[in-house]
Amino acid sequence: MDWKYKHFHQARVFPAPRDLVTEAARTFMAESLGWQVTNTPDGFTAQGYSFSHRGIANLHIQSAAGGASSESGTRVAVELLVERAGWRGYMLFDAGGYYNIQIRKWLDGIQWSIHQKLTGSHNESTNPLVLAENKTAAYIFNGCLVFIVVTFALYFLVTFISAVVGLLTGHLFLLGRGSLIIHGIWARIVSAFILMFGAFLAWRIKRKVPSSVK
Repeated sequence: MDWKYKHFHQARVFPAPRDLVTEAARTFMAESLGWQVTNTPDGFTAQGYSFSHRGIANLHIQSAAGGASSESGTRVAVELLVERAGWRGYMLFDAGGYYNIQIRKWLDGIQWSIHQKLTGSHNESTNPLVLAENKTAAYIFNGCLVFIVVTFALYFLVTFISAVVGLLTGHLFLLGRGSLIIHGIWARIVSAFILMFGAFLAWRIKRKVPSSVK
């Protein structure tokens, strides 16, 4: 098991020559996503940030041929490695299948980039990343993500305030399904641990997240 990254996989066959697909995929990942691209023997690797998590996308590009016409062309396999949320390799919470949806958009974007190169057009309005921003479903999905993030943020804020009060007064109230009240020296000890853990998380986040995240 990879304790540093969570892995996501998807693949698609494009009805185009390998060289064209490789160039289109590299162009899309570098220009539309703004990720840093490094060539590999069977494709390339792109690195950047998605949903505030550092990601590494390994694209393996191979010629594909089969009995059916839909199986002929070039196969692009995407392996996305997303850095886990915790400093000790805690599971990354993929809210609503966010990263699988992102890979699907990337594959759609590669198809769009192939079409752009074949037709010589430069119409960014048809870019899947632009279209996704205008869809009602995308707004709803992003709204759900924001709601989840805000809910967790409020919970941690309430817990932090309770820990400050517990440290000062010796009466700690922990909100939850089975709310817990601690008094005396143990309230101060638990409060101190909560505050130290919160400070540690803030320090780790400040170190990991750059000033500008794409």
